[in-house]
Amino acid sequence: MKVSDFTIKTLKQGDSATGWKVIGPGGGGGQFYPAISPHNPDIMLVRCDMTGSYITHNGGRSWEQFNLRTVSEAFCFDPVNPDVIYAGACGLYRTEDSGETWVQIFPKPEDVLEEAMVGDHADYHLVAKDGIHLRICTVTVHPYDADSIYTSAVMIDREGTRRICLFHSGDKGLTWNRIAHLEGRTVHKVFILPDSSVQNPSLLIATNKKVYMLSEGGASLKEIGLPDAGEDILHAACGLNPATGRVVIYLTTKARWEGERYITGVWKSVDEGQTWQMLKDGLDTNLAGPQSGKEPFFNQLAVPESDARVVYLTVERYPWVQGSHIINYFGVVKSVDEGQTWRWVFKSDYEHNPENVLVGWAERDYDMPWFGKGPKGFWPLTLGVSNVNPQICVYTDFSSTIRTDDGGKTWRQLYSIDHPDGSVSTNGMDVTTSYGVHFDPFDKKHIAISYTDIGLFHSKDGGSTWFHSMNGITAEFGNTCYWLVFDPEIKGRAWSVWSNAHDLPRPKMFRTGRTGWYRGVVCRTDDGMNSWKVTSDGIDRNCSPTCIILDPKSPAGNRTLYVAAFLKGVYKSVDDGKTWTLKNNGIEGNLFAWHITMLPDGTLYLLVARGAENGQEVDGAIYRSTDGAEHWEKMPMPEGANAPNDLAFDPSDPKRMYLACWPRTLGGKEHFGGLYVTEDGGYSWKNTFDQTKHVYGVTVDPDNPSTIYINTFNSAAYRSDDRGSSWKKLKTYDFKWGHRPILDPHNKEMIYLTTFGGSVWYGPRDAE
Repeated sequence: MKVSDFTIKTLKQGDSATGWKVIGPGGGGGQFYPAISPHNPDIMLVRCDMTGSYITHNGGRSWEQFNLRTVSEAFCFDPVNPDVIYAGACGLYRTEDSGETWVQIFPKPEDVLEEAMVGDHADYHLVAKDGIHLRICTVTVHPYDADSIYTSAVMIDREGTRRICLFHSGDKGLTWNRIAHLEGRTVHKVFILPDSSVQNPSLLIATNKKVYMLSEGGASLKEIGLPDAGEDILHAACGLNPATGRVVIYLTTKARWEGERYITGVWKSVDEGQTWQMLKDGLDTNLAGPQSGKEPFFNQLAVPESDARVVYLTVERYPWVQGSHIINYFGVVKSVDEGQTWRWVFKSDYEHNPENVLVGWAERDYDMPWFGKGPKGFWPLTLGVSNVNPQICVYTDFSSTIRTDDGGKTWRQLYSIDHPDGSVSTNGMDVTTSYGVHFDPFDKKHIAISYTDIGLFHSKDGGSTWFHSMNGITAEFGNTCYWLVFDPEIKGRAWSVWSNAHDLPRPKMFRTGRTGWYRGVVCRTDDGMNSWKVTSDGIDRNCSPTCIILDPKSPAGNRTLYVAAFLKGVYKSVDDGKTWTLKNNGIEGNLFAWHITMLPDGTLYLLVARGAENGQEVDGAIYRSTDGAEHWEKMPMPEGANAPNDLAFDPSDPKRMYLACWPRTLGGKEHFGGLYVTEDGGYSWKNTFDQTKHVYGVTVDPDNPSTIYINTFNSAAYRSDDRGSSWKKLKTYDFKWGHRPILDPHNKEMIYLTTFGGSVWYGPRDAE
């Protein structure tokens, strides 16, 4: 795909220019790399692990999302102009309007031959004239010359050699020179020494393998000695001690025992690496515990470049038992004396949140292991500290962004808004994978969102605020709610399918041994989602139910229901879900049952997902049943395609159906994906959308069957008004990993788009 636009606009919630807003509880997924403006500490950036990046201008009360087509790895503020910020992803972007728009400045647009989205996650990279730039690692602007920019990047050259390179621009990104090759797989830190001249600065550079001193405009690159750590460098930080005038380098490596001696893996040097001191007082004595193989893990450092006496350090550890107590301290420790002594400023354990933290819904609701994610508090991931005010530090973890303004005495969460009735709502920081938006037939204001990792939320006011619907759901099954269905005649009744295996049908979930621990159930509510009860008699618990549908012609109180269950196939109930029977007659081999569609005449279509067994790819399939799942007939797949993902039918002509397919990667290119159409009930197919695209979901407008919507993993959703003959993008929607398009049944102008990592987008159906 040729590159057409290198300008990215930031989503402003409900802004008339875009029309889009994100709904949900906020938070809920991994957040990383907080960066605080040196000009205004209320301006901060954070990125998630599912392509979204976020900026706030009011200290985290609200956030705006921008999407650089992949995860951001680095942020940097211009030292002079507060409106200029840099973000590094697969290219280097700059905003000159404090985050409203982002423009790629490296590689230069004219040097880019192609942008590619390849593989199961449509992984994004740029093919440039001098090779493929895979990932920007760091961005550093000279503190006395804002035109001088250094950026490190992992790249592959034309010969296929992978290396880390350091680039420099002396004209604010107009031109770039490659000035150094570095050893390692990533760069942790590039620090310009304070006494460096503008014309000939000296740089400290830390990769995961080496620390370097770069001088003479890149002509001199020498390695600095390292401590005898025996491990990769996990993280690095540098700063100036204003009392001594010395530059302090901090490194972390893996903690370990050497006989009776505990090696903390936290090191510092005040002589440019000639000697190293292991930092331990307060780390080993208070945290080490017995030699159990569960020693604490010191990872991320946050050091103000203006005052290296102050150090924040993350602490992770697995629990160990001492007598009748479980010991599992984790969080953040702090030093104000160059690491000589340490004290807790954010201390959590297996059972309690820190007393000095104003927590949000995630910490309150998950008061024991977070359905496979870890103990309460979810463990620290990254830290960010203000370079001009060491009292301001930001902590991120698997669900939250949390900030202190008083050096760690108190902290407050920044990812969600609490309401007096116990409900919550997003403030723009949404890091959650959503599968469906579900509408109560008795109350148009009652809607639900099924999620990965955080289960199920429902709203009683049309999506403004949300309640966590987990009462009765145990940790064994409660990670993911894949789908739910309301009873159309009995108020308050609904069925839902749950599993501990998230992110299906992504291949990462098929890694060796993973399917053995799949667990799943069907649940029912009779009180409008206030509580749930398991109703899975007859369903093997070693499965992951991913879809449930209801036959609307079956009698109320004795409904016929069907469930697609990964690993097992199709289950059917004829008694309102009380008991279930396996219905696999005619289904061969692959049992990764993923999705069921029912036509108006009761005909069932089953999509079996592409998967893997014993490390080998297994093709997906389509089956049809005309007798209520008693027998299944295998239908032909579109030629070359092997990954069916979603199926929708034309209500005016149900034999006309649309099949969303994931592509196959062959020779480094994508093939046989896109959207296919059949006019004979699935016996023959033809492609009607770009085969290189990762089309996740498809829906047909029931009021106008000529109009079709699809959502993709390619930073766009599309609309066709001529039954798929031509397509246009939905205006201003740009989230990278899109899931399903779901029409708002109460507003014919609006649509919900579920996403893999950005909650639910709600906006106009208008196309460009």
